[in-house]
Amino acid sequence: MKFQFSTNLKCQSCIGKISPLLDGDPAVTNWDTDLDDPRKLLRVDLTADGRPRQIVELLAKAGFVATQIENGGEPAVIGATTSANFKLSTYKPLLLVVAYVIGATVFAESIHGRFEWHRAMGYFMGFFFLAFAFFKLLNVSGFADAFATYDILANRTRFYGLVYPFVELSLGLLFLTHSFPLAANLATAIVMGVGLVGVVSAVRRKQAIQCACLGTVFNLPMSVVTIVENSLMISMAVLMLFSGQ
Repeated sequence: MKFQFSTNLKCQSCIGKISPLLDGDPAVTNWDTDLDDPRKLLRVDLTADGRPRQIVELLAKAGFVATQIENGGEPAVIGATTSANFKLSTYKPLLLVVAYVIGATVFAESIHGRFEWHRAMGYFMGFFFLAFAFFKLLNVSGFADAFATYDILANRTRFYGLVYPFVELSLGLLFLTHSFPLAANLATAIVMGVGLVGVVSAVRRKQAIQCACLGTVFNLPMSVVTIVENSLMISMAVLMLFSGQ
């Protein structure tokens, strides 16, 4: 059985990364790529018991994204998560990270002896950026490739995807040290706002792509959860700006 996939493969180096995975899969009998095609095609011959989902998962392990192309030439939605088939277990890694961020925020705020909402939000945003930057920094190149599949700036320039983890790291340190609050909140609103545009577009088109919020360590699907995540950070930054913090 022959299948075609639209990917974010860019060069021979990318092909070199997926080659051992495809060659080592017994369900794959033959494969080739066409990087001259705008869709960065990956063509795969599978045995009778092979499934397209296997190819999607294999490329995800290497930090790449693959979307099956139907006979009509349009990407098929493989394993996309929507409100109709939302599974909480799918987002367990993300929920655990958020839980740690909340726990760290509560602990940091408790040291002061008196709760202040703007200080608590600063701690939350600081720990949030540090935690999410950590996972992206584990594989900056892989993150940049995944990020480029839906972010409007990363899609135009790879440099933005490569520096994005360091932007989050810097913002996290600024919030935790209460340094330059105006600049930190303004930068957060702009960066997360730009990111939200691409996320909303991907979710509306029901694209079966990997959310790069936790880098490429976890294969999280793009969904409304990502919209909520970005919107929350934008709202907190704007609220801090208007409160003069």
